[in-house]
Amino acid sequence: MAKVEVVILVRHAHAGDKAHWHQDDALRPLSEWGLAQAASLVRSLAEDDISLVLSSPAVRCRLTVEPLAAVRGVSVQDHLLLAKDAPIGALLDWVLAHRSAPWVLCTHGEVFQVLLDPARSSGLVSAPAIETEKGAAWRVKRHQNGATGLQYLPPFDRRHTAR
Repeated sequence: MAKVEVVILVRHAHAGDKAHWHQDDALRPLSEWGLAQAASLVRSLAEDDISLVLSSPAVRCRLTVEPLAAVRGVSVQDHLLLAKDAPIGALLDWVLAHRSAPWVLCTHGEVFQVLLDPARSSGLVSAPAIETEKGAAWRVKRHQNGATGLQYLPPFDRRHTAR
C-alpha cells in the first residue's frame, strides 16, 4: 500500500470583530461561535490520524485546535512560522523539509491566501473553494508518486443548526 502523508491546515475559528478588540490582537479569543467551530473540528477530523498539532502563538489559533489536541492526547505547540506576519517562504520551506505526517497546522487567513496561491495556479483549487472561511480546514494529501490532493472542510455553520 502506497504511503500517503496528510497535513491538515486550519484557519482559526471566529474571533469576533477585531475593530471592537482594544488589546493586543494576538490575545483576541474565540467568540461563542468560534468555540463551536473549534469543537466541530473534532468531528470533522475524526477519521484522520493526528499525532502533532502546531499553532500560531495567537490565542485564537491555539483555542481553535485545543479541543482536537485534547481528544487526541497531544499538546498544542506554538510555532512562530504560523504567525500572521511570519515569512511565508520560510513556512513553506519548513513544511516541505519536515514531512512528518500526520499533523495539523493552525494559522491565519492572511497566511492561507499566500499558501493557496500555488494550488490556485496549478488548478488544484477550484474557484468556489478559493476563500478559506474562519474555522475551515484543508486536508492536503501527498502521495509517494508526487500527486497532491486537496479537500476543503467547511466550518461549522451556526445558521444550519436546529433551533
